[in-house]
Order: sequence, then structure tokens, then C-alpha cells
Amino acid sequence: MAERNIYIEPEDRVLLRTPDVYQTEARDDVTSYSETLLRIVADFRNSGQPEGFNAQSMVGKSKRGEVACRLFARIDPKTGIIEAAGFKTRGCLAMTACASAACLLIEGKGVEEALRIGVDDIRAFVDGVPAGKVNTLHFAACAIQALVGDFLLRDGASLVELQEAVPCDEDSISCIMAEHCSLRQSRLDARLEDDAVRKAVEEEDALADAFDLIRQRTMRGLLTKPADWVELTPASLTVSEFEAAILDRIEDTVEATSDTKTDRADGKHSVPQQAEGVREPSAFANRGVGIPRIFANVGASPETVVETVVAPAVMPETKRALDTIAPAADDDDFELIPPEGYRLVEVDGILMLAETDDPASRPHRTPDARGIRRFAHADEVYLYDGTAMTSEFAMWAYLADKDDPVTTFAYCVREESRVYPRPLAQDSLANHPFDMDAASVEAVWDVVQAQDAFADICRTIASNGDVYYYSTDHLGHDHARSLAEWESVERYRNV
Repeated sequence: MAERNIYIEPEDRVLLRTPDVYQTEARDDVTSYSETLLRIVADFRNSGQPEGFNAQSMVGKSKRGEVACRLFARIDPKTGIIEAAGFKTRGCLAMTACASAACLLIEGKGVEEALRIGVDDIRAFVDGVPAGKVNTLHFAACAIQALVGDFLLRDGASLVELQEAVPCDEDSISCIMAEHCSLRQSRLDARLEDDAVRKAVEEEDALADAFDLIRQRTMRGLLTKPADWVELTPASLTVSEFEAAILDRIEDTVEATSDTKTDRADGKHSVPQQAEGVREPSAFANRGVGIPRIFANVGASPETVVETVVAPAVMPETKRALDTIAPAADDDDFELIPPEGYRLVEVDGILMLAETDDPASRPHRTPDARGIRRFAHADEVYLYDGTAMTSEFAMWAYLADKDDPVTTFAYCVREESRVYPRPLAQDSLANHPFDMDAASVEAVWDVVQAQDAFADICRTIASNGDVYYYSTDHLGHDHARSLAEWESVERYRNV
């Protein structure tokens, strides 16, 4: 038996092992390749990365053997001319030849001309490939497309511009063959980045809308709770996530504002308790609790208040828009350009503005949480504009929202007796936000009298019939009666 020399490779096996070309299919039958293709493989001099390359791509697969084509190019950013190109490959001889051919075909051409090079051009250049190696032609052609796409992205092209220049058909044979494609991944990364930016803008706009809602409700004497801003929740967030984002923005704003005052160290407002010390009296202290309806729009219907707050104070929208586009008297070449969201129509020889069917684009808004205060009680969270509502009124609004007449009545009576101190006039509870008429207050008084928890609350009637309530924890009987008489009768006699 002849001795086997394991150091001598069989003559029909072609192996390429260089830093740029790695032949993984070592059992190729070289007789199936064209002479042209083998000559390209034997004499390629364009492997590797050209000096100063500013674009690259990779297309290939890893299932049932790794086959990959990487292209590199130095492209003049001003002219778009591909000055030099190089490649790296893994796989068979066909992949090496097709990659080298792709580089030779694109060198010296502009990027637009390079994009026109396809599978047939590469097949003709290498004089065909074996039937089982057709995928290498597609990989090389796709790598050219991906190379140009990479250059355009690096040059600042948007996704829309990229799609126009290098259309991507994911259902095409080439795309289906390519398990990996750098341009496909770049498109995906760009889409994800655009989606992230879009979501961030949507979330910022939603936060701005939420803070506007809080301010509008505050102007109506109302607190705002999570249920009120549910419809503003952006699609990218859940309701709970949006609530957390609102509260986080408020807390961040409080921390950034050194002169912000809060009732608690954590930036939240607690529900006032019957504690020692005197709370700040209401701005309407001479009228008792609540805000009399004579003042501003507090207590008005939502439609009325919103109209008062946001309705234009000058001329109608259409006339104002027309005034902004009116041409100068001496400008014969003036072109009328309607504002966004409007179009020009001619009616009886007169140009008029009409709204378009397309919604006007909405400018991005930066959320402003300055002045927004947090009113917390147990697990409930309420928000309001601290520049337009006092913490005392926030407590009244909270009681009104809970719709618990007995608790509201007891709290107001005790606070009036403790803070000022004086008895609470029955008609004060008719003020906003309580809106309790005399019959409702009497019904609550009947309930209060029957419960030991309210044993400190008493009633007195002035000589003119006005009814008052007070807490014996803070006012004596005689003192309360004298204050009630003074408020209803004697004060007017001394005017």
C-alpha cells in the first residue's frame, strides 16, 4: 500500500484562505465553473478595504453554509463618483468572482449608474455561474444596491429619499435569497429611530395637552384626575404609563424650580387636617367658603368657560386670515397664498377662504408643567394650576368631586371655626364648587345631628333668620352666636 501524504492537497480542490477571501465550500468541482470566472478568482486584485472608504455593505446567508459578500467603496461626496471599490467574501469561488466583478463594474461610475447594474450584468461579466450558485449573483447585485444606500444614509438622506433612490422590494427573489442585508437592517434601524422620534413628539404633545386641560379645568374651579385625561393618552403609552409621565414631568419641574412651595417635602399637597396652627385664609374670606358666582366664570358651563378662555378676542378667523394675505396696492405680481388649512375660492367674483379637507399640520408643542400642583389623598391623585387656584380651594374642589355632602359640610364648618375663627353661614355652601341649596344643607344637618362623630358641630340662628354652623372645638356657644348676629345684622347697622 502506498504511503498517504496528508500534507498534499488533492489537485482538484481549490482553497482560498486570505484575510479578505475565505472559501468555506472546499469541495467545489472546478470543472463546473467558466474559464472567465476562474481567471477572475485567480487574478483578483481588488479585495479588502480601499483607503478612505466611506460606504460599505454586506449581503449573504448563514443557513446551510455561510456565503457572504461585503463591498467597500470610496465615493466622492460632491460628484457621487465611485473612485475605488473592494470586497471581502466567505463561501464559494462563485461568490469571490461575483464580488470582484461587482467592484470592477462600479468603479469609475456615478452612484446612479451603479444602481443600474443588476444580476444579468454580473452574470455576463463572469460568464455565468453553476446552477447551484445563482444566489451569489443576487448577493453581489444586492450588495451594490446596499453600498449606494449606505452612502446616501451617511450623506443624510431620509427614509423617503432612500426609498426613491434605492427602492427595496422585500418580496423580490434577491431579497428572499438574502438572509442578511445591511441595507435592510439600516432601513429597519432608521424606521425604528423615526418611530422613536415620532412617539417622543406624540408623547410631548400629549403632555402639553394634558397640562392645558389641567389649566382649563382649574379656571372652571375643578381638579383634574387621571380619568379626565384618558382620551389624551398617546397610542405609544398605556393609561398608567401616561399618568406616570405626567406626574414625573411635574415632579421634575418642581425639583428644577427652587422657589416652588409645596405643602409636603415630596412636592405633593396633602389633604388639610384639623391640626394646630392657622391655615392661609381664602381670598374670599369675607364671604365664607367657596367662590361666589358673581366673580369671573367660575362655576359656568364648560362650553362657556372654554369659549371665554380660547375664543379669539379680535376679528373672526376668516377675516383675519384674509387680512394676512392681502396684496399691497402697488404689487401687480403678488400671489395670494392661503394660510395652512385653507384654500382660495371665488364666489361672485370675490376671493374667499374656505377650509380644506386636509387637516392642518399641528406644530410640535413643548409641555410646560410650571405651576401645576399635585393634590394627593390616600391613593388618589388630583392636579391643578397653582397660579390660578389656592390650596384651600383645591380642598373644596376635592370635596365637591367626592360628592359626600356630610364630609363636605363637617370639614367646612370646622375649618371656618378654626381658621378665622367664625361660624359658617348656611348660604356660603351655595357657592361654587359646593352648590348646596338651603334644603340640601338642612338635610345634611339632620344627618350630622344623629352621629356622635359630629357632636362638636352646632347651629345658631341670627335675629334676622340667617342660619350659621360652628364647631365647639374652636368656638364657644356665646361667641359663635355673637359673631353670627354681627355678620347678619349689626355689621350693616354700623355702615
